[in-house]
Amino acid sequence: MDDAFSCWRAVWGQTLLELDGAARVFSDDFARQHELGSLFYAGRCVGLSGYRWVDLTRTANREDSYFKVWPESLLGHIAARSALVCVGSNLTVLPHWRGANAGYSVKEILMTLAVKRFLASNADVMVGTMRNDRGMNGLVYRLGARPVLQSIAHHGVQVDLVTFDRFALGPIEPQPTVDVLTQRLWREAWDGCGERNEPSEQKRTQDEASTR
Repeated sequence: MDDAFSCWRAVWGQTLLELDGAARVFSDDFARQHELGSLFYAGRCVGLSGYRWVDLTRTANREDSYFKVWPESLLGHIAARSALVCVGSNLTVLPHWRGANAGYSVKEILMTLAVKRFLASNADVMVGTMRNDRGMNGLVYRLGARPVLQSIAHHGVQVDLVTFDRFALGPIEPQPTVDVLTQRLWREAWDGCGERNEPSEQKRTQDEASTR
């Protein structure tokens, strides 16, 4: 966990300094995640992504700072589709691991695994805020996402707001090398975890949604 946090802090500290002039990055966006999907090489974390499960029928969750650029009407529409929503965020790749490494894109590996994690959960929708100047919007559209609002300003750059809908996914088309590798990583991850239990936070959130 400490190595994953060091990776996250190094990347997001620099990113928010460049975008917002923030002199310090706080750990909230890291610590609030219910799960982290971390990628290690030679014992070092080189990238990660975060997952949270929230009940969007609750006002407090819709007013979370993550959703500050998401129109309320759009959140209401998503909540009507699926009260329990997976929030994928904080995709992080160390600078010298960006681009193609031995034929692999680390961000594509992480994002492909994120789609697999979402589909293994009990949420019907995963939401994401994708930075366009880093090519994240084009990547997620190859992995089944649909745009819900495009080219809006966030932290001074253009982003697309997207959803992955379990029942309306577009074609999932990772690069062939990434497809093979992520299938292997996914099998190994589940073999290491044993039974495919829901994370406690996801289960709790789902139970709260079902009792409303």
